[in-house]
Amino acid sequence: MIRRLIAFFLLSMLMLPMASAVDSTVSWTQENTPAWDYDFSDGYISTAPLYIDEKILVRTSGSSNPSVTALSVEGTFLWRHSNPNSTNNDMSPLLPVSAGEGACGAWPELVLVGWTDGVLEALHPGNGTVYWSVQTEVVGWGITGAGSVFEGHVFYPTRQGLGMYCMADGSQQWWTETGLGWRNGVTLTDSAAYVGDESGTLWRIDSTGEAYALASFEGKIRHAPLISQAGILVHVQSSMDSTVFVLHNETGLVLQQFTAGPSPALPVIMDDVVVLSDSESIHFLLCRDTCALESQIPFHSNGEIGINRQGNIVIPSNTPNSNWAHIVHQNGSNAVLESLDVGLYGYGTAAPLWFRIGSVNYTVFGDDQSVLKVFQNLPSDEILESNDFDWSTQSFLFATYLLLGSSAVFFLNGRRDLFVRTSSLLLVLVLLLLLPDVTQLWSSEVNEVFEETSEADEWDENWPDTWLGTQIVVFQFAEGEQAIGGLVGHQDVLSLTQSAVDDFDFSMTVEQTSIGAYISSINGIQGEGWEFYVDGSKGVLSADTTAIDSTTIVRWTPV
Repeated sequence: MIRRLIAFFLLSMLMLPMASAVDSTVSWTQENTPAWDYDFSDGYISTAPLYIDEKILVRTSGSSNPSVTALSVEGTFLWRHSNPNSTNNDMSPLLPVSAGEGACGAWPELVLVGWTDGVLEALHPGNGTVYWSVQTEVVGWGITGAGSVFEGHVFYPTRQGLGMYCMADGSQQWWTETGLGWRNGVTLTDSAAYVGDESGTLWRIDSTGEAYALASFEGKIRHAPLISQAGILVHVQSSMDSTVFVLHNETGLVLQQFTAGPSPALPVIMDDVVVLSDSESIHFLLCRDTCALESQIPFHSNGEIGINRQGNIVIPSNTPNSNWAHIVHQNGSNAVLESLDVGLYGYGTAAPLWFRIGSVNYTVFGDDQSVLKVFQNLPSDEILESNDFDWSTQSFLFATYLLLGSSAVFFLNGRRDLFVRTSSLLLVLVLLLLLPDVTQLWSSEVNEVFEETSEADEWDENWPDTWLGTQIVVFQFAEGEQAIGGLVGHQDVLSLTQSAVDDFDFSMTVEQTSIGAYISSINGIQGEGWEFYVDGSKGVLSADTTAIDSTTIVRWTPV
């Protein structure tokens, strides 16, 4: 009797529906096909490419040859404009400007480029030549935020202020001091400009260039403020988390606030929906008279957020083995995330580019490995039916059904040896299926434990102000600590540490192990090796696989 019950249970498993067996929806990867790719060899693609004048413009930086490069739609190299003096990671997005005429004169179609050496340039998109150039202030570095155009003038946040420049010739109309900024883009309205800074101050600047602090918070404002129906929205970054504030446009009074995760991305707004992201989730706020949290989806992204013509969102994952999230957003409660494997692996911070030529839609991806990948949209009548049939999934299901049925038959017939073999194979298949989820759960639990037991590494008041908003390395020696800051553009602990060691002229011994790079000696001090802390949290991975953001404090101590 017991044998028959067990056999009945095994056979009944065959009747259970498999959620992955049938998928009636057509995914992004089924509708789009790779067209071509382009490898820039070094540097990062940290801002979205631009389509202008029938060309794809890409800025690369963080290398010895930071550049803006133009490619044809077919992937042919056309021209390159470089700025060898801009040696840091350029985060200011390319700004297209249509031809026009204003109070200062007329100008042709242009592309504006802000560099970390403080140079602001207007380029001809046709050939990359400079139409005009102006030098702005430099404090550690220069321009890192997004500019904006209004009535024949362009407004750019410089290192510690905001400048207004004529579009026709680049002449400065006024410049006003605000606060030390990093990636703090400017937002314009008919009556004022808004910009944030590293001290958490939101500035309002009127049309004459007079600036005053509208609001101040504990943290950093690293994006262009958003103007919603509910008020001004700023996403303020602190050491361990972040807070979204909704403010009154004129008084700066806090109307609402929402807690979010660490290291926020650059938020965007589409109609009355604000999309935000951080190291934990993508958040959707519906902002009308007030803002309300519609939904949030687990995902790790700290860079730009892209929105295509259909209102769908594509956002890169800023992780060592990155993928991309494609989100169909009908409304907050029905947001559906599809993970995209576009063939780019490594950190990603740049939003994609979309453009259309005739009936063909193009999507362009770039990542921190300086690789560009271009996809074409397939017309619906050319999507092959074979794409709807997942051979790997169906093979797995067939094997599962076969093993379940065989196990039941062998058990009923008393063939214990064959039953053990088939059921063992079935168990192996199940374990293989569950392994990714178990690994992810274990990783999440480990991260939570270390986050709860760590404390943020705090800013030392004795450090120079030019280190604010940069990457800092601290070496703890027996006779005291030595620190160096002002470092930018590094994506992992090992790269940042190597730069600090080179600046100090220290020696460093790096051993490659099966789990990554292990630092056994710094400046001749070996002991039992060295361990590192990232913003107060003890490193749990190797130095070459531990990601860092643009304001990380890495502390090394001997074991």
